[in-house]
Amino acid sequence: MRDKRAIIIKAPRLQNIRNNLRLLWLKTVSQRWNELFDKMEVLERDSGGKYRSVDEMTSEERKKFREFQEEQSKLRDLANRSICKCLVCGKVDQDMVYNKTYDAWYCTECYGLERRVALKRVETRRQKREESCEERAISDHSKTFL
Repeated sequence: MRDKRAIIIKAPRLQNIRNNLRLLWLKTVSQRWNELFDKMEVLERDSGGKYRSVDEMTSEERKKFREFQEEQSKLRDLANRSICKCLVCGKVDQDMVYNKTYDAWYCTECYGLERRVALKRVETRRQKREESCEERAISDHSKTFL
């Protein structure tokens, strides 16, 4: 995908369709996540219904539990980095801009804010000579929005 690609829909009816499709997809992801959570909860309880730690599970149960956790993590990452949801604010009803460096979508509002902050950092950086490790990391982050 091209960096800084903006997907903007101006027609209200198409925006409504887009938003409903996004919500439907996110709801499906959420349902799958909850199914995995329920399966994990079954593994966490002993025959008496008491919670037990991962250390108290058999190696097979622990392996299955970790697989469920890993799938949940992938689902969450997939949803958070998809065009359906802004990585920063979580809005689902906005036009989106893609940032290739982070492999994530931002609503135009958040992307614009990040871009303005990045431009300001560049201007401030020109005035400074020394840069700390933290400032370099922030600077690298800012460059992805320029």
